[in-house]
Amino acid sequence: EQLRTEETIRRALENERELNELRSRFTSIVSHEFRTPLGIIMSAVELLRNYFGRLDDGQRQELFDDIHGATRRMAALMEQVLVLGRADAGKLSFTPGPVELEALCTKLTDESQSATVKRCPVALETEGDLSGASGDEPLLRHIFSNLLSNAAKYSPAGSVVKFRISRDGGDAVFEVHDQGIGIPEADHPRIFEAFQRAGNVGETPGSGLGLLITKRCVELHGGEISFRSDPGEGTAFTVRLPVFAQ
Repeated sequence: EQLRTEETIRRALENERELNELRSRFTSIVSHEFRTPLGIIMSAVELLRNYFGRLDDGQRQELFDDIHGATRRMAALMEQVLVLGRADAGKLSFTPGPVELEALCTKLTDESQSATVKRCPVALETEGDLSGASGDEPLLRHIFSNLLSNAAKYSPAGSVVKFRISRDGGDAVFEVHDQGIGIPEADHPRIFEAFQRAGNVGETPGSGLGLLITKRCVELHGGEISFRSDPGEGTAFTVRLPVFAQ
Protein backbone atom coordinates (compact mmCIF):
# COMPACT_ATOMS: atom_id res chain seq x y z
CA GLU A 1 0.00 0.00 0.00
CA GLN A 2 2.86 2.36 0.83
CA LEU A 3 4.57 1.58 -2.49
CA ARG A 4 1.34 2.24 -4.38
CA THR A 5 0.89 5.55 -2.55
CA GLU A 6 4.46 6.59 -3.33
CA GLU A 7 3.96 5.68 -7.00
CA THR A 8 0.76 7.72 -7.13
CA ILE A 9 2.52 10.71 -5.60
CA ARG A 10 5.46 10.32 -7.99
CA ARG A 11 3.15 10.28 -11.00
CA ALA A 12 1.25 13.31 -9.71
CA LEU A 13 4.50 15.24 -9.29
CA GLU A 14 5.64 14.23 -12.77
CA ASN A 15 2.33 15.38 -14.26
CA GLU A 16 2.64 18.66 -12.37
CA ARG A 17 6.15 19.20 -13.76
CA GLU A 18 4.97 18.47 -17.30
CA LEU A 19 2.03 20.85 -16.87
CA ASN A 20 4.30 23.61 -15.56
CA GLU A 21 6.65 23.07 -18.50
CA LEU A 22 3.72 23.26 -20.92
CA ARG A 23 2.48 26.48 -19.31
CA SER A 24 5.96 27.96 -19.51
CA ARG A 25 6.29 27.10 -23.22
CA PHE A 26 2.79 28.45 -23.89
CA THR A 27 3.55 31.76 -22.16
CA SER A 28 6.91 32.15 -23.89
CA ILE A 29 5.78 31.29 -27.41
CA VAL A 30 2.41 33.02 -27.38
CA SER A 31 3.75 36.22 -25.80
CA HIS A 32 6.55 36.33 -28.39
CA GLU A 33 4.19 35.55 -31.27
CA PHE A 34 1.91 38.43 -30.22
CA ARG A 35 4.58 40.90 -29.14
CA THR A 36 6.40 40.91 -32.48
CA PRO A 37 3.41 41.65 -34.78
CA LEU A 38 2.00 44.13 -32.26
CA GLY A 39 5.32 45.97 -32.36
CA ILE A 40 5.16 46.03 -36.16
CA ILE A 41 1.62 47.40 -36.10
CA MET A 42 2.39 50.08 -33.50
CA SER A 43 5.49 51.21 -35.39
CA ALA A 44 3.64 51.40 -38.71
CA VAL A 45 0.71 53.29 -37.19
CA GLU A 46 3.05 55.82 -35.55
CA LEU A 47 4.82 56.45 -38.85
CA LEU A 48 1.51 56.88 -40.67
CA ARG A 49 0.14 59.16 -37.95
CA ASN A 50 3.18 61.45 -37.72
CA TYR A 51 4.57 61.43 -41.26
CA PHE A 52 1.63 60.56 -43.52
CA GLY A 53 2.00 63.71 -45.62
CA ARG A 54 5.75 63.15 -46.13
CA LEU A 55 5.43 59.54 -47.27
CA ASP A 56 4.97 58.69 -50.93
CA ASP A 57 2.37 56.18 -52.11
CA GLY A 58 4.88 53.31 -52.14
CA GLN A 59 5.99 53.94 -48.56
CA ARG A 60 2.39 54.18 -47.35
CA GLN A 61 1.49 50.93 -49.11
CA GLU A 62 4.47 49.19 -47.54
CA LEU A 63 3.33 50.24 -44.05
CA PHE A 64 -0.25 49.14 -44.77
CA ASP A 65 1.12 45.78 -45.96
CA ASP A 66 3.10 45.47 -42.72
CA ILE A 67 -0.05 46.07 -40.67
CA HIS A 68 -2.04 43.61 -42.74
CA GLY A 69 0.63 40.90 -42.48
CA ALA A 70 1.05 41.33 -38.73
CA THR A 71 -2.72 41.21 -38.20
CA ARG A 72 -2.99 38.00 -40.21
CA ARG A 73 -0.20 36.47 -38.15
CA MET A 74 -2.01 37.19 -34.88
CA ALA A 75 -5.32 35.97 -36.31
CA ALA A 76 -3.68 32.71 -37.42
CA LEU A 77 -2.27 32.14 -33.94
CA MET A 78 -5.65 32.77 -32.31
CA GLU A 79 -7.27 30.35 -34.75
CA GLN A 80 -4.72 27.65 -33.86
CA VAL A 81 -5.27 28.13 -30.13
CA LEU A 82 -9.07 27.95 -30.57
CA VAL A 83 -8.89 24.83 -32.76
CA LEU A 84 -6.61 23.09 -30.26
CA GLY A 85 -8.95 24.08 -27.42
CA ARG A 86 -11.91 22.55 -29.26
CA ALA A 87 -9.91 19.39 -29.93
CA ASP A 88 -8.86 19.02 -26.29
CA ALA A 89 -12.45 19.55 -25.18
CA GLY A 90 -13.69 16.92 -27.61
CA LYS A 91 -15.63 19.56 -29.54
CA LEU A 92 -13.69 19.34 -32.80
CA SER A 93 -16.24 17.35 -34.75
CA PHE A 94 -15.73 15.08 -37.75
CA THR A 95 -18.48 15.64 -40.31
CA PRO A 96 -17.62 13.83 -43.53
CA GLY A 97 -19.14 14.70 -46.87
CA PRO A 98 -18.27 14.46 -50.58
CA VAL A 99 -14.92 16.09 -51.36
CA GLU A 100 -13.32 16.80 -54.72
CA LEU A 101 -9.77 16.17 -53.59
CA GLU A 102 -7.98 17.48 -56.66
CA ALA A 103 -9.99 20.72 -56.72
CA LEU A 104 -9.56 21.21 -52.96
CA CYS A 105 -5.82 20.65 -53.04
CA THR A 106 -5.46 22.97 -56.04
CA LYS A 107 -7.30 25.66 -54.09
CA LEU A 108 -5.20 25.08 -50.95
CA THR A 109 -2.04 25.29 -53.05
CA ASP A 110 -3.11 28.66 -54.46
CA GLU A 111 -4.11 29.94 -51.01
CA SER A 112 -0.82 28.80 -49.50
CA GLN A 113 1.20 30.59 -52.16
CA SER A 114 -0.84 33.73 -51.65
CA ALA A 115 -0.42 33.59 -47.86
CA THR A 116 3.35 33.12 -48.14
CA VAL A 117 3.68 35.76 -50.90
CA LYS A 118 4.83 32.99 -53.28
CA ARG A 119 7.94 32.37 -51.19
CA CYS A 120 8.20 28.83 -52.55
CA PRO A 121 6.48 27.51 -55.69
CA VAL A 122 4.31 24.45 -54.98
CA ALA A 123 4.38 21.66 -57.57
CA LEU A 124 1.04 19.84 -57.27
CA GLU A 125 0.97 16.34 -58.74
CA THR A 126 -2.00 13.96 -58.78
CA GLU A 127 -2.01 10.29 -59.69
CA GLY A 128 -4.92 7.96 -60.35
CA ASP A 129 -8.66 8.45 -59.98
CA LEU A 130 -9.34 10.66 -56.94
CA SER A 131 -13.10 10.97 -57.46
CA GLY A 132 -15.63 9.73 -54.93
CA ALA A 133 -13.77 10.80 -51.79
CA SER A 134 -15.56 11.54 -48.52
CA GLY A 135 -14.01 13.65 -45.78
CA ASP A 136 -14.36 16.68 -43.55
CA GLU A 137 -13.27 19.63 -45.67
CA PRO A 138 -12.51 22.05 -42.79
CA LEU A 139 -10.29 19.41 -41.15
CA LEU A 140 -8.58 18.69 -44.48
CA ARG A 141 -7.91 22.42 -44.80
CA HIS A 142 -6.22 22.46 -41.38
CA ILE A 143 -4.06 19.48 -42.32
CA PHE A 144 -2.69 20.70 -45.62
CA SER A 145 -2.65 24.43 -44.91
CA ASN A 146 -0.37 23.71 -41.95
CA LEU A 147 1.91 21.35 -43.89
CA LEU A 148 2.22 23.65 -46.91
CA SER A 149 2.76 26.70 -44.69
CA ASN A 150 5.55 24.95 -42.76
CA ALA A 151 7.17 23.72 -45.97
CA ALA A 152 7.45 27.27 -47.30
CA LYS A 153 8.38 28.80 -43.94
CA TYR A 154 11.37 26.55 -43.32
CA SER A 155 12.66 26.38 -46.90
CA PRO A 156 14.94 28.75 -48.86
CA ALA A 157 12.96 31.26 -50.89
CA GLY A 158 12.45 29.99 -54.43
CA SER A 159 12.91 26.31 -53.63
CA VAL A 160 10.16 23.99 -54.85
CA VAL A 161 7.70 22.30 -52.49
CA LYS A 162 6.28 19.06 -53.91
CA PHE A 163 2.65 18.26 -53.09
CA ARG A 164 1.63 14.82 -54.37
CA ILE A 165 -1.71 13.04 -54.08
CA SER A 166 -2.35 9.42 -55.05
CA ARG A 167 -4.77 6.62 -54.28
CA ASP A 168 -3.97 3.32 -52.61
CA GLY A 169 -7.10 1.18 -52.38
CA GLY A 170 -9.47 2.95 -49.99
CA ASP A 171 -6.82 5.46 -48.91
CA ALA A 172 -5.76 8.79 -50.30
CA VAL A 173 -2.02 9.30 -49.80
CA PHE A 174 -0.73 12.87 -49.59
CA GLU A 175 2.94 13.82 -49.58
CA VAL A 176 4.37 17.27 -48.86
CA HIS A 177 8.11 17.36 -49.51
CA ASP A 178 10.26 20.46 -49.02
CA GLN A 179 13.94 21.28 -49.43
CA GLY A 180 14.25 23.16 -46.15
CA ILE A 181 16.24 23.05 -42.94
CA GLY A 182 14.91 19.66 -41.86
CA ILE A 183 14.14 18.43 -38.35
CA PRO A 184 17.00 17.32 -36.07
CA GLU A 185 16.72 13.68 -35.01
CA ALA A 186 16.60 14.67 -31.34
CA ASP A 187 13.33 16.53 -31.99
CA HIS A 188 11.59 13.71 -33.89
CA PRO A 189 9.89 12.03 -30.89
CA ARG A 190 8.21 15.25 -29.69
CA ILE A 191 7.51 17.08 -32.93
CA PHE A 192 3.73 16.53 -32.64
CA GLU A 193 3.53 17.84 -29.06
CA ALA A 194 2.02 21.21 -28.10
CA PHE A 195 4.36 24.22 -28.34
CA GLN A 196 7.20 21.97 -29.47
CA ARG A 197 9.51 23.51 -32.05
CA ALA A 198 12.63 22.03 -33.60
CA GLY A 199 15.91 23.22 -32.18
CA ASN A 200 17.13 24.65 -35.50
CA VAL A 201 14.26 27.05 -36.31
CA GLY A 202 16.15 30.10 -35.03
CA GLU A 203 14.10 33.29 -35.22
CA THR A 204 11.58 31.91 -37.70
CA PRO A 205 8.15 32.69 -36.21
CA GLY A 206 5.84 29.86 -35.19
CA SER A 207 3.59 28.71 -32.36
CA GLY A 208 4.51 25.04 -32.14
CA LEU A 209 0.82 24.14 -32.55
CA GLY A 210 0.44 23.49 -36.28
CA LEU A 211 1.69 19.91 -36.38
CA LEU A 212 -0.29 18.93 -33.28
CA ILE A 213 -3.48 20.30 -34.86
CA THR A 214 -2.59 18.51 -38.10
CA LYS A 215 -2.19 15.20 -36.26
CA ARG A 216 -5.50 15.62 -34.42
CA CYS A 217 -7.32 16.29 -37.71
CA VAL A 218 -5.68 13.27 -39.34
CA GLU A 219 -6.71 11.06 -36.41
CA LEU A 220 -10.32 12.30 -36.60
CA HIS A 221 -10.32 10.98 -40.17
CA GLY A 222 -9.02 7.63 -38.90
CA GLY A 223 -5.79 8.24 -40.78
CA GLU A 224 -2.06 8.28 -40.12
CA ILE A 225 0.71 10.87 -40.47
CA SER A 226 4.43 10.19 -40.65
CA PHE A 227 7.55 12.02 -41.74
CA ARG A 228 11.17 11.58 -42.67
CA SER A 229 13.67 14.35 -42.24
CA ASP A 230 17.33 15.19 -41.79
CA PRO A 231 18.84 18.60 -41.00
CA GLY A 232 19.68 20.42 -44.20
CA GLU A 233 18.06 17.73 -46.35
CA GLY A 234 14.42 18.82 -46.17
CA THR A 235 11.34 17.15 -44.73
CA ALA A 236 8.70 14.89 -46.26
CA PHE A 237 5.35 14.44 -44.52
CA THR A 238 3.05 11.60 -45.61
CA VAL A 239 -0.65 11.62 -44.70
CA ARG A 240 -2.78 8.55 -45.33
CA LEU A 241 -6.56 8.98 -45.05
CA PRO A 242 -9.27 6.34 -45.60
CA VAL A 243 -11.57 8.54 -47.68
CA PHE A 244 -12.66 6.14 -50.42
CA ALA A 245 -15.45 3.57 -50.04
CA GLN A 246 -14.45 -0.01 -50.87
